[in-house]
Amino acid sequence: MKTIHILYLISLFFLIQFQVNAQQTEYFENVQKEIVVAKELFNSGKYIASFIEFEKIQREVDKQSELYSEAEYYRSVSALKAGYSSGNKLIKNFVNNYAESPYINSARFNYGDYQFERKQYTLALRTFAEVDRKDLSESDQIKLKYQLGYSYLMTENLEKASKEFYAIKDANNLYSKPATYYWAHIMYLQDNYQAALDGFTKLNNDPSYSRVIPLYVSHIYYKQEKYSEVVNYTTPIIDEVEKEHKTELSKLVGDSYFHLGEYKNAIPFLETYFKESGSKTREENYILGFCYYSVGEYEKSSPLLVNATKGKDEMAQNAYYHLADCYIKMDEKEKAKLAYNAAFEFDFNEKIKEDALFNYAKLTYELSFSPFNETIKAFDNYISLYPNSDRNAEAYRILTEVYMVTRNYKDAISSMEKIKVKTPAMLKAYQRVTFFRGLELFNNLAYNQSIDLFDTSLESGGQDKELKARTLFWKAEALYRVGDYNNAISTYSRFIQTSGASSLGEYKNAEYNLAYSYFKIEEYESAVSHFRKYVAASKNSRTGKMADALNRIGDYYFLNTNYTKALENYQQSFGMKIYEADYALFQISFCQGLQRNQPEKISTLEKLLAGSPESEYYDDALYELGRAYERTGKSSEGTAQYENLIQNYPQSNYYRKALLQLGLINFNNGDFNKSLSQYKQVAEKYAGTPEARAALSGIKNCYVELNNIDAYFAYTQKLGAGVNVTVSEQDSLTYMAAERVYMLGDEHAAVQLQQYIQRYPNGSFVLNANFYLAGLLYKEGEYEKANQHYTFVTNQPDNIFSEPALSKASELTFNAEKFIESLEMFNRLENLANSKWNVLKANTGQMRCNLTLARFDPAIAAAGKIKKSDIANEALIREANYAEGKAYYELNQPEKALPGLKAVSVDTKFEQGAEAKYLVSEIYYKQNKKQAAEDEIMDFVSENSPYQFWLGNAFLLLTDIYLDKGDDFTAKHTLKSIVDNYSNETDGIKEEAARKLNEIETKEAAEQKNAVDSSFQLEIKQN
Repeated sequence: MKTIHILYLISLFFLIQFQVNAQQTEYFENVQKEIVVAKELFNSGKYIASFIEFEKIQREVDKQSELYSEAEYYRSVSALKAGYSSGNKLIKNFVNNYAESPYINSARFNYGDYQFERKQYTLALRTFAEVDRKDLSESDQIKLKYQLGYSYLMTENLEKASKEFYAIKDANNLYSKPATYYWAHIMYLQDNYQAALDGFTKLNNDPSYSRVIPLYVSHIYYKQEKYSEVVNYTTPIIDEVEKEHKTELSKLVGDSYFHLGEYKNAIPFLETYFKESGSKTREENYILGFCYYSVGEYEKSSPLLVNATKGKDEMAQNAYYHLADCYIKMDEKEKAKLAYNAAFEFDFNEKIKEDALFNYAKLTYELSFSPFNETIKAFDNYISLYPNSDRNAEAYRILTEVYMVTRNYKDAISSMEKIKVKTPAMLKAYQRVTFFRGLELFNNLAYNQSIDLFDTSLESGGQDKELKARTLFWKAEALYRVGDYNNAISTYSRFIQTSGASSLGEYKNAEYNLAYSYFKIEEYESAVSHFRKYVAASKNSRTGKMADALNRIGDYYFLNTNYTKALENYQQSFGMKIYEADYALFQISFCQGLQRNQPEKISTLEKLLAGSPESEYYDDALYELGRAYERTGKSSEGTAQYENLIQNYPQSNYYRKALLQLGLINFNNGDFNKSLSQYKQVAEKYAGTPEARAALSGIKNCYVELNNIDAYFAYTQKLGAGVNVTVSEQDSLTYMAAERVYMLGDEHAAVQLQQYIQRYPNGSFVLNANFYLAGLLYKEGEYEKANQHYTFVTNQPDNIFSEPALSKASELTFNAEKFIESLEMFNRLENLANSKWNVLKANTGQMRCNLTLARFDPAIAAAGKIKKSDIANEALIREANYAEGKAYYELNQPEKALPGLKAVSVDTKFEQGAEAKYLVSEIYYKQNKKQAAEDEIMDFVSENSPYQFWLGNAFLLLTDIYLDKGDDFTAKHTLKSIVDNYSNETDGIKEEAARKLNEIETKEAAEQKNAVDSSFQLEIKQN
């Protein structure tokens, strides 16, 4: 039974196993059928259906089975090709999880293909690197090579790309033509033009590439410099290509004609390129510009050549050179000059460099436009750089002519001194420029320097006799100004004796100036002799100098007590009523008084008072009229004059004299108390003066008459040592000895006066001693020490020396640049002055101080007083106009500033005139009157002012005007000219010009970055 049971079990097992096997076989057969169907769907490109089927299969099979991994491969690839978003993740997971799958190579290939199609070339290359090419079908191998080649191309690995394309380009497959195209493109990029040309030629008839092949072929011929081939190949087809390519091919054809020298043929093609394309490079501008230039179309050429100059290379030099010729042909010589100068500054072409420099120099001469002495500098430079040039004879000839007309004398002298051997013509020019440079320095108060230049001119004086004579005159004038009167006399005399001098304009003033020179050294006989000669030579003329000369002759006779002759000359001067008529009338009254003709004196003085109420001699006349009435016994009328003076002229030097006279009149009338009061005012307010000493005597007499001698002694003790009734004998004798030496002009006078001051600091004569010592120190040029003594005098109560001391102290304090202190002195001098000359000096000082201290309203007021003065000379009127204009300018009142500034700006030989000219231009510019501003600047330039700082500022302003007008070229090269030619390195002009120039050049560089030469930037045709 047991055996039967075992057999039954075995039989049952085999029966079950048979049934299971039968079921499995049926199952596998069904799955295989599904796989076959799914693969057919996959191979038919029905990826969505295949994805579903393989996903269904995966649900039916064991995850660990090969069927599952096979289904996963197909499902992942189906998802990729169906465009499912999960496809990337699925294939990536398959590659990572099924590395041993027989489908792994195919999966990687498909994954790389997926990445390639999405232009993920770097990722594709990384994936393709893991694909075993040998395990791929032949078609997939070809596809892989193409995709690798393209991916390498896109990632700029041209060497590997060319190898992949090369391997398949000549085979008969789907990818051979694009591979040939890309390989040829790589050959083109690597400058292997013949290989590229061979490759592109194979595709010439393929419609897929026919629209770009002509572009490549034309470029290749162009890059091979086969310009005839470019023309022959491209011109027949240029109208057949697409419009977008016609522009570029036009450029190539135009350039080729240019290189073949067929400029007229080049122009239509280049015009097409310029019309249709965007920003252009410098080279493109140069080529079309040169073509226009070559056929004489200069108006069209010049703006293009301007664009071509925006660099620092050989093309820029050539462009500038041809541009200059364009401007010459267009009669724009100023711009031509700038262009030649720019061409010279490059060293690429030596022939152009030399020719450009010479032409630049000639144009600066022809245009008479040489504000920074460019003409002389240019010819100097040319002769220095090209000493053996055939043009040097012409250069020297022009230089000589320039020297004869230039106003920039300083630079001209520097240039001429480089020439060792001077021709007679050159010596004549040297004589001229040294004379005018001396005159320039003279006008700017640099007298000692001017004398040196006049001497240099005289050393060449044999060339121009007239100029030599003029030089003598102005040298004498300079000597006079520096106080060298003896040498001034000898030089004036030489001038007068020089042949031809009598025909010069200076001659009529020579005798007059010579007379004053003698007058200054107190040789009055000689002085009056020359005044007489001046009067005789100027007979019947009515001038201020004529009237002045007559007054000086009258003064001479007056000093020599020949009052009749004095009267005769004073009356002639007064009769002219041109210059200091009030002085002549006052002197007439003085002479009449000295002739004991008091009634006539009274009549003359009353005429003066009635006719000249503003006269500086009004207070003098009141005093003298009072004295004349006294002498005729009319003490009450005399008293009225003195009281008028005291009441209305408290600052007059006659104030204390009038008080003294009133004291005497009241003493004589027995009114001792009133007399005592008046005497005391004089003694206390004017200590140390002769009037104070006379007043002390009167005080003594009054106290005696009042029988109060004790009061007299008490009063004298109160006055102190400086005004003792009796001066110590030692004090008096010491001062008298010093004064005697001083009056004799002894060289020891200063020492003795100093000793007196040190020994008697409160002495009775300390005022006199300080004033006289100050004068001696001033004459010796010890200005600081002199001012200490003048200031001592000015700090005392008003005295006989107050006015002259203030006159000197204010001047010296101003020169020491102590403007606040000097202004106080000038203000006091104006109130104290009895001379119209000192009033003028005070007003001048006030104007200068206030302007320097930026106190503009008071400066304007002082300038107004100067302009109203009848003795202000031309130079002071000019300065007053300048101060007024400058002050209004600083106050931002341009309309009020303009009249004064315009008046000064007419003469830019003076610094204030040069500054005024610039300020007028600037005001016009700020008022948006830019043409008026430009006109002012050009006029300024034409005057060749020696004041380079203001001329430099004017040129900087001019460049702003050019920029506003869009004329960047002229602005740029004007700035460049300033940088190259402006001589001062520290005043900020060159620095500002360089800054503005850099702005323009930076702008130009930025513009060039936007100009791309498209003929060298072919884009590949993508398939």
